[in-house]
Amino acid sequence: MKEADIILKSNAIFDAVADRPSPGFVAVLGNRILAVGKPGEDAEYQGAQTKVYDLGERLVMPGFHDSHVHLLMSGMYRTCADLHDAKSEDEACRMLKEYCEKNPSTEEWVIGFSWYQIYWDVQELPTVASLDKYFPDRPCFLLNAELHGVWVNSKALEIAGITKDTPDPLGGIIERDKDGNPTGFLYETAIGLAGQHALKFTPAEEKRYLRSFMEGAAPLGITSVNDLMPYFRGNIGTVSVYSEMDKDGELTVRINASPDLLGDLDEVVGWREAYTSEKITVRLLKQFLDGVATTHTALMIDDYSDAPGNRGIPLADLEMVRKAVLEAHKRELSVKLHSCGDYSCRLALDYYEEAIKTHGKNGCRHTIEHLELVDPADVPRFTELGVIPSMQPEHIAAQTYAGSVYPSRFGPERMKMTWPLKTMLDAAGVIAIGTDSPVVSNNPFFEIYRAVTRVHEDKLPAGGDNPQEKLTMTEVLRGYTYGSAYGVRREHDLGTLEAGKLADIAVIDRNLFTISDNEEILDASVCLTVMDGKVIHENL
Repeated sequence: MKEADIILKSNAIFDAVADRPSPGFVAVLGNRILAVGKPGEDAEYQGAQTKVYDLGERLVMPGFHDSHVHLLMSGMYRTCADLHDAKSEDEACRMLKEYCEKNPSTEEWVIGFSWYQIYWDVQELPTVASLDKYFPDRPCFLLNAELHGVWVNSKALEIAGITKDTPDPLGGIIERDKDGNPTGFLYETAIGLAGQHALKFTPAEEKRYLRSFMEGAAPLGITSVNDLMPYFRGNIGTVSVYSEMDKDGELTVRINASPDLLGDLDEVVGWREAYTSEKITVRLLKQFLDGVATTHTALMIDDYSDAPGNRGIPLADLEMVRKAVLEAHKRELSVKLHSCGDYSCRLALDYYEEAIKTHGKNGCRHTIEHLELVDPADVPRFTELGVIPSMQPEHIAAQTYAGSVYPSRFGPERMKMTWPLKTMLDAAGVIAIGTDSPVVSNNPFFEIYRAVTRVHEDKLPAGGDNPQEKLTMTEVLRGYTYGSAYGVRREHDLGTLEAGKLADIAVIDRNLFTISDNEEILDASVCLTVMDGKVIHENL
């Protein structure tokens, strides 16, 4: 009998196959799971060099697989200015100035995250004037909390060549004053006008941001991510750089790269052949269909309830997207389409259906990302087409219940189908859970809490918003592990604790299945993370 390198013993092993955890052990040899068994059976795998962890009631489960991450931007978020707590335009500027003074840099651009005018005492869009007062000569590029808007200063407008005469790009808006001059706020695809300059990184910078992400991911038990790379005018991240870090033994997270659907697909196929390994895959593509409901840019079947005549805007040339989905499916590249409105959801299903009818069913696992709203008539199509919902429960709590704009945007009937987690799980048979980091934290316990409670930041409404859409602990953890692995065709290697699979394991400091109060979920933490058979985080 082979001797294990590591044995994890616990009274709560959740293998993501059974519905409940049970007492037992997981034995690891090299980078694979050697055995999973009952108490007492572990003795035959123990040798003189075996490291044995006796974990008591701690929950042992597969490592978290975040199905929706903007990887380098998440790393940037950990190193750049965080403006989330600002309560005014001027306070955000002062916070940014203070950050720069404490963190001097030779980089040309000042980049910040997470400001949002709806968090401010005066909920008005910011302008160049306030930023220029603090940063007259250095370009600023400040992403709002949803990443669908950017606040820039005059120097940034100058570098980007944005003037009074610059036309709005398809799917985007350059905010202007009464005289037509740019005010310093860029919506949706207009972000790319400045972003193509501000978000241009060297390989060394990319590695620094990725290391920053991994440093934060290991203590959270995150062992795999889907990297949604496109961000208005190109990809953020370079697969060849990821591959260099893989070959150098630096990766402590598996990366499923999802470059631009509207890019060069021949190039992507080349990447798939050149860079695929146990830690990197390149067989996904991503693109936007619409924006977000908070800014009335999600595509709707019917008018917004609070904006008659407005049904949102597409963020890409929809005919180009349709044709690209056909070509991607033909090449067995799975497609991930951003959809926050019910019409964009329908379009995504239409495109996938056409691709399947044209080229036949193959290995593709197409997904709809976010899926904040679906028309009831479209729900059965997930079953018929095998399309996977990729959802982020924490978005339910983007605002307090009383302050949420969604009821006014959607109206009472559509609100019944918002964030339909349980409906989509039942229809598709599988759901992939993720975070959308850095839009929200990549802390898995926030997503778990929101999925099982469906309350907002203020703990309202009592009983949860659309409580029929709550997930059980089994369902959310399985979605966060097996579901995400299935979504990228890696369920044969990842997502469950079974002999022969890659040894990616998280140990939680308590048994989430036996807690008496869901508030405990928010207090939970990861005390051990094993990735590729190696302990990358330990706090026992």
